[in-house]
Amino acid sequence: MATLSNGVRRGLKIFILLVVVTMLVLLVFTGSRETISALRRMNVIYLFGAIILWGVYLTLDSFRISLLAHGVTGKWTSMKTGYEILLTGAFLAAVTPFQTGGLPVQLYILKKEEVSLGRGTLILLLRGIFFGVMMATLLPFLLPILNKETSVPVVRMLSRYSFVVYGVLIGLLAFLLIKPRVIERFFYRVTLRKGKITKAARWTYKTFKEIKEMRKGFFRFSVEKKWHSLASFFLTYLAFIPYFFIAPLLLKGLGVDVSFIHAAFLQLVVVIFTFFSPTPGATGVSEGGLVLLFSPLVAKHLLGVFTILWRFFTFYLAAIIGGFVVLKVLKLGSEEF
Repeated sequence: MATLSNGVRRGLKIFILLVVVTMLVLLVFTGSRETISALRRMNVIYLFGAIILWGVYLTLDSFRISLLAHGVTGKWTSMKTGYEILLTGAFLAAVTPFQTGGLPVQLYILKKEEVSLGRGTLILLLRGIFFGVMMATLLPFLLPILNKETSVPVVRMLSRYSFVVYGVLIGLLAFLLIKPRVIERFFYRVTLRKGKITKAARWTYKTFKEIKEMRKGFFRFSVEKKWHSLASFFLTYLAFIPYFFIAPLLLKGLGVDVSFIHAAFLQLVVVIFTFFSPTPGATGVSEGGLVLLFSPLVAKHLLGVFTILWRFFTFYLAAIIGGFVVLKVLKLGSEEF
């Protein structure tokens, strides 16, 4: 039976510790008797509504993965595969720095659907690219919020960090797509020992073979799969609309009268700023960012509870379920792993 690796176990312990500490800090600094009274008055229908919105987001995003897979491979992947990719991604993002640990398991899940590593990487890459394109199209609406909120020093620091990280990643991706041979030659020089082929050199060869397939598939998808591209673009919007409306729905349940659109955009800003946070699952950073951005709209006695509820429905729930899915996947794929 496969078990979680030591690195994942260590990351899980750190994540749980960070979650507990973050919740305690939020409740200590914002909690009061008014908080308890407000929770008693909260309509639980809004909590069920948040679960429904999360489920709709998960289903639409799973279908988006299937659509991208069809564009890349010519075959539809199952909705179950999409759910597994999303949930395992959430769990492994929670236990690894910069939320980057999910790729190997997600590629294995796609491999079970007979999708090669190169094509599987392309599917996951395209999913991220379409999210980025959606962000770019929303930028004109986000800029007024960013200009206003970056007057807060911590928010300004997060925004600068985010733009630097996104810039570096976009630059590396562009370089990999345009000049892959340069990177390949560099790794060969590093891994070869006195002209002899090593295990690392063989691994480099296999890796770049898949990267070349991914690169070829990327340009083919961009040129030949216009309808898939258009459908994926609009489906990205449809998938994330319910996700970004979780925050305003929870506020409505707590009795806070806010503009749904404005609250959704504030949540979007938090996600952008904390996407590549160094802490596992962006724990602590996401909560802090939400508190800073929503403090002008939400009374102090509700701010901590709202933040905890928001993180539960937008991340913790998926990470918890994803942990069980990862155990199942590792058990089934113990020989491959």
